[in-house]
Amino acid sequence: MREQIIFAYKDILLKGIESVNTYTVSKAVGISEKEFYKYFSSIDAVGRAIWSDLFDKVQEELNQSDVYKEYGSREKILAYFFTFFDVALPEKSFMLKTYYKPSIIEDYRKKYREYIAHLVEEGIEKQEIKERFTLSNYYPDAIWLLHLRLLYFWLHDNSENHVDTEKAIEVFSKVPLELMGENLFDSMFDTLKFTLERFNLDKIKIF
Repeated sequence: MREQIIFAYKDILLKGIESVNTYTVSKAVGISEKEFYKYFSSIDAVGRAIWSDLFDKVQEELNQSDVYKEYGSREKILAYFFTFFDVALPEKSFMLKTYYKPSIIEDYRKKYREYIAHLVEEGIEKQEIKERFTLSNYYPDAIWLLHLRLLYFWLHDNSENHVDTEKAIEVFSKVPLELMGENLFDSMFDTLKFTLERFNLDKIKIF
């Protein structure tokens, strides 16, 4: 029944003939609204379930890959993007209708952010990602914003086989992922810190 409700919800939403609500979806499935609430708490909950299921499908796909398991944290983030847009393709029309609604994508956002937070923690432990005091706490949010940017691009990408999206993933991800690792600014900071300590300039503190 859960899948029937989801199918009816998407069908009504995409056809746009009538408004999507618990009554129209229940009627399309042939159940009462009371029966509907046994499976979903609201009409938006149906949309949230579709987005949430997408995350689970991507994770299932990635976990079946032996290559993915050998990747570093930043490589895993890239792998997620490529896999996500492949898995999400059958739902593209639905996502175009709902991606701008926070109440519908919220569960997906939470799952994704927790996933990225875990990768960041793993990357810091393996020294693949640079820990920068409290700044590191904002990495998951930055990668979520990157995901939204790529999602918007993909939803409006009309190139054959979405080849432009594949290029966009590489281009848009390059700077954020590089900044998460050891980079020139860290080298400059370490050099300055060493110089100050070497000359015993105790009155100057570097935070």
